[in-house]
Amino acid sequence: MALTYSNELKAVVVTENFLENPMSVMRENCLTIQKFSYDCVHKRNSAGEVYGPTEPVILNFKVRVNSPYHAKAFYFALGQNHHYDFSLLFNVTFGANDRLADYEDGMVVNGYVVEVEEAYHSAKDEEGHDEQMMLNVKVLVRSAIYLGKEKNFINTFIQ
Repeated sequence: MALTYSNELKAVVVTENFLENPMSVMRENCLTIQKFSYDCVHKRNSAGEVYGPTEPVILNFKVRVNSPYHAKAFYFALGQNHHYDFSLLFNVTFGANDRLADYEDGMVVNGYVVEVEEAYHSAKDEEGHDEQMMLNVKVLVRSAIYLGKEKNFINTFIQ
């Protein structure tokens, strides 16, 4: 029996910088995040201020890919020797014309794709395409901008 993953849009990833054109994000360009994790470690002094070098941060996420076309962006970034932007948005809603209407919070990650792993499951749709094509992506984070409703917070990991 095939594993069926959620279609709920609790979190999505877009392979571009969301801040450059916030409300032009189309539903068809959003990939549903199934799993998301990262560890960010800072050294802090007694006053709570960050000092010294930050430990490398690896962002791991698993996305459900609707077509091989969507996976191409991750493979292209993997084969290149420079950083790319990825926008992760949480609790999104779409309005007219399937464009982004609102989001709760999110982050724009700039980094290097260091690993892409595919997983296919045996479920097929009416046209015979794989329904549950998954990608596990690892990104070495260069910087992150945490998006909030009122204020954005920028955190740089690699100079």
